[in-house]
Amino acid sequence: NGYYILVESQNIKVIPDAMFIGLMVWTSGSMVHLLQRHRLKLQHVHTTSHRDRCPPETRATHTVLMLMVTFVVFYMLNSIFTLCITAVADARVWLMRTTDVLISCFPTVCPFVLILRAPRTPRFCS
Repeated sequence: NGYYILVESQNIKVIPDAMFIGLMVWTSGSMVHLLQRHRLKLQHVHTTSHRDRCPPETRATHTVLMLMVTFVVFYMLNSIFTLCITAVADARVWLMRTTDVLISCFPTVCPFVLILRAPRTPRFCS
């Protein structure tokens, strides 16, 4: 009976998380679609001298996708480890430390992704 209550409470906690992950994936997909449409509309504006470089819309699309995938991967890993902690009665210290590290991974990695994807980043940074 105690196990059923634990599983029931975990299912209730997962519903808002799943909704917000779905919302984030949907908004990221909408942004990618909007950027692709914009790129196609302005395709004739890009001159031949810019053809060797990646268009700004494509760079922005790649950045949005990289940020979304990074967030989802770190979030899913954290959710798996958190589920393991709640399922195991005697959770190991390393398991709890791993969730602490995973919680801080996206806010730590995100600025570096944005800096490295910036179009005017000096060569020594990238």
